[in-house]
Amino acid sequence: MSSPETEYKPPTGIRWWPAIFIVSIIGVIAWFFYLRFVRLEDETFKNFSIIGASVVATFLLSIWWMLFSRKRWGAPPGFFGWILALIIRAVILVIVLASLGLAVHYSVRIDGFTGDNIPVFSFRWEERKVEPQEVSASTATNVVAATTIELDDTDSPGFRGAERDGIVRGIEFNDTWLQPKELWRIPVGKGWSSFATAGPYIWTQEQDGEKELVTCYDAATGARVWTHEDNARFTEFWGGAGPRSTPEYHDGKIYALGATGILNCLDAVTGKSVWSANILKQNQAKNIPWAMAGSPLVLGDRVYVSPGGKNGALVAYHRLSGEKIGGAGTNITSYSSPHLFKLHGQEQILIHHGYGISGHDPVNLKENWTASWTTGTKINVAQPLVYGGTNVFLSLGYGKGSVMFDVLREGEDWMAEERWRSPRLKSKFNNFVQDGQYVYGLDEGRLVCLDLDTGNRTWRGDKFGFGQLLRIGKTLLVLSEKGEVVYVKADPDEFAIIGRFQAISGKTWNHPAIGRGRLFVRNGAQAACYELQSAAN
Repeated sequence: MSSPETEYKPPTGIRWWPAIFIVSIIGVIAWFFYLRFVRLEDETFKNFSIIGASVVATFLLSIWWMLFSRKRWGAPPGFFGWILALIIRAVILVIVLASLGLAVHYSVRIDGFTGDNIPVFSFRWEERKVEPQEVSASTATNVVAATTIELDDTDSPGFRGAERDGIVRGIEFNDTWLQPKELWRIPVGKGWSSFATAGPYIWTQEQDGEKELVTCYDAATGARVWTHEDNARFTEFWGGAGPRSTPEYHDGKIYALGATGILNCLDAVTGKSVWSANILKQNQAKNIPWAMAGSPLVLGDRVYVSPGGKNGALVAYHRLSGEKIGGAGTNITSYSSPHLFKLHGQEQILIHHGYGISGHDPVNLKENWTASWTTGTKINVAQPLVYGGTNVFLSLGYGKGSVMFDVLREGEDWMAEERWRSPRLKSKFNNFVQDGQYVYGLDEGRLVCLDLDTGNRTWRGDKFGFGQLLRIGKTLLVLSEKGEVVYVKADPDEFAIIGRFQAISGKTWNHPAIGRGRLFVRNGAQAACYELQSAAN
């Protein structure tokens, strides 16, 4: 029998200092990163710092309270009794955390993420708020196709319009656009593709279960005309399933790049396959984390894409045969699309790739020059902009911001020098539009106006989330992340909203398109069409 002097007596009273230490250290670290990301106006990582700190603090405090707080919990006397109590608490802690995890898993689901990477939660017995059930192609109504397509200046035959600049031509904004007539609304499959428009048709890409679709719809009614299917599916945690790029119409053909690298050339009227190629396999390139997103660029008898990899920064295929013509550049690809511009009066195809930007000769594909401007994650999305015929403007998200390069030419030698950089416009996966000396874009979801001469911001307007925008004359059409259309003055002196209406519901990252006096909007759940009357009507 132990004497009173040798009997083990566990410490008494709750040990508070570990809890104070945990909260203090995590709080200081989280506050440091929070302030850093606030200064950078980076919503994504600012939210990560709050969510991460909350999760880690809750987990560590739970362990402290159950195992190391010295709360007695009715523990039997003696050293072995104290050890037994610790084991029992550890088992209870595991059971509680596992039960809580199972309860959350079977009662709550994540319906996707906002552009700020905030999860959208709902109960499992509720309908999905953001990511819908995938739409079966077999439920669509087919219509008889017209035999010819006549393209005019009011069509939007590819990504962000005929010039890929988000500027709408051939129609002017007027007050009738504030409450336009809805012509149709249909369910569509998942994906972040936009619409290409030409004549009586519109084309897009969708996901239907394990099949990736290129679809053609009647522009006036929303009825499906034809569907092309590929046995392909891409999905990832943040963006979900479905293709990312937008088809391009050219001379009776549709060119569409799927998320897994399948490039299709289809008859625009019938959907019949002309040729198909897997640009990743043919160019020994690997898919990138958020999949192939660059839209094909058709010029003359060539189709340009950017698979990345060895000699694959820019690759050209013959438009009619599908034969690979050649490739150049070794930069890894990112999520932007090939874009034709003139620099110093010479045509060049610009590629906003994983490391920055390069200018290529459209004929021999040679890389003339390159400049570095990237994020640590290599998520470079927004289209480049040529300003003044000799300067190139880029914008990135994730705290990086914008840059202006002076592109210099001496004979056959090209080089780019940084002119200025600015944190005042961070285009995460949103594109911007230019109007003269100024550019308008979503800075981490908030609409801003930036002076291209200086990089200074002239105003900072409301937050519309990670949507997209177009410019019609002196009016901006913003399609917000929640599917609302907002009209804003394209005025560098003030931020002024003209009007707004709810176009579709759910998370909307897709670009809007205007063709033949109609506005087409879609997301990963539904699509809708609105009639935009001209002033004469």
